[in-house]
Amino acid sequence: MPLRKETTVHHQRDLKLKEKVKKAKEHRKQRKLRKESGAPVGIPQTLETLRTYDETTIVETDPDLIAEEQVDEVADIFRNERTPKLLLTFSDRVCPRTIGFCKELTKIIPNMRIAPRWHLPLKKIIPKAIEHGFTALLVVNEDQKKVNTLVVSHLPEGPTVTFRLSNVRLRREMRGRRRPKDIEPDVVPHLITSRFTTRLGRRTERLIAALFPDRSRSTPEGHSRTIVFHNQRDFIFFRHFRYQQRTSHANEKNKEPGKSYVAMNEVGPRFTLKLRSIQQGTFDSQFGDYEWVRKRSEVGRNRRTFVM
Repeated sequence: MPLRKETTVHHQRDLKLKEKVKKAKEHRKQRKLRKESGAPVGIPQTLETLRTYDETTIVETDPDLIAEEQVDEVADIFRNERTPKLLLTFSDRVCPRTIGFCKELTKIIPNMRIAPRWHLPLKKIIPKAIEHGFTALLVVNEDQKKVNTLVVSHLPEGPTVTFRLSNVRLRREMRGRRRPKDIEPDVVPHLITSRFTTRLGRRTERLIAALFPDRSRSTPEGHSRTIVFHNQRDFIFFRHFRYQQRTSHANEKNKEPGKSYVAMNEVGPRFTLKLRSIQQGTFDSQFGDYEWVRKRSEVGRNRRTFVM
């Protein structure tokens, strides 16, 4: 017995499509009426606007928060009593792309030195780094020739932060890139960190900012480099920009000839971080105590719940 038209899959799909088109027309009609009547425009709903309220949301003027930050592990760096000095290494037998990524980090972050690991465990590297006056040890790991982890261990007392590293794009892989000689490695970049709203986010923000000198965290100077760590949905996006003073030419559209303006160019590299854990003290994979560890049971499966 042949199937009726109302029971076929194609007919059900056509009905859903017609209903969708009908709702879209009604939505456009209502929006046009609101615009003509002068009613306020509706705010689009996103995951950020629908975010579940977090009890640990911070206030900049909170006296308890200010008191905690004055005595934490990186307080002396923020008081400019110590200048950040970074040691960068990587796991054993890494691919050339990972080494290239590490070399690019040393060019854009001040006071960073790269050193091969030579099969040494981190427990032997950390005492030597403390002896030579380094304030942080950074380790880049890879899996199947793909960069996947960044470990930042602050010295000499910790803590150690572990990030998942993804979406890495080197400078040569970006469109409109500038040559390495166009980036001034001696110029201290201006640091921007944004949208860290909870106590955990504030803690992560300070541990990242402690990698940069005081001039990067203070009032912007007349330099041409800016580094951005932007938190969005618990993903920390890293971007590196360069500003240039240019003079418009006659063949440029929508610009008055001979007028000077500021042009911004992303020079790379770019990557994305996601916080995995914060460990008390320096790196210790066996007996270390963890201040915070990302767990599915704690974070939950709700897409509107964020921890930073």
